[in-house]
Amino acid sequence: MGILVSTLYRFRSSVLSFRNLKVPVKGEHVSRTVWKHLWKGGYERPEIEAGLALIRPGDKVLELGTGMGIVSGVLAKSDASIKIKTYEANPSLASAINDLHKANGITNVETHNKVLLPPGMDQSTVTFNLHENFTEGSIEDVASVGSTEVEVEDFQAVFDAFLPDVMVCDIEGGEARLFEDISLNGLRALVIELHPEIVSRSDIKRVYDVCLAAGLYPRVELSDLQVEVFERVD
Repeated sequence: MGILVSTLYRFRSSVLSFRNLKVPVKGEHVSRTVWKHLWKGGYERPEIEAGLALIRPGDKVLELGTGMGIVSGVLAKSDASIKIKTYEANPSLASAINDLHKANGITNVETHNKVLLPPGMDQSTVTFNLHENFTEGSIEDVASVGSTEVEVEDFQAVFDAFLPDVMVCDIEGGEARLFEDISLNGLRALVIELHPEIVSRSDIKRVYDVCLAAGLYPRVELSDLQVEVFERVD
């Protein structure tokens, strides 16, 4: 299988089919690992399947950590009535996200190259550490191949103005800072990947505390490994 994957990767086409999406894969950001996960159909599987199970027609979705745009792309294609606002810190991924939207005729996703942080953070930019694999870039102190300054926006102001029904969060340890002093009141469901190799148990406890304060409780059957799913219990 390893030889087959290496051969296919070497002679890969410019587009892969993934969960009803056409994914442009000709670019330095598409590593062999990312390509393999796309080709085998497992790329971000827990987030995608939880999102598809939770989203209802007409929902508004807030996504933190757009990556290549695949998770939000799959959700957007699943129901044209939903509206997605997504934030990605890595500026080098902007063209990949745009290419994916164009290839699939996606018009219900609004993208931003910014980092959302809690209110009261007295800073206009934050250092984003770039990694050779874009999936591991982070505002936290991780091994990097360089860094860039990214504009900061107030999470609570964005959340309260947009009023999302569902939130998807995969920000490579950035959850440690994000969940310092925020409210998720009004949110129906949260899908979040936690990163215990980067954040502490106290940081993870704060995520749970914020969810519980908003009436969001674990959906165990939709959670998987480090991806935790919470839904409001009315």
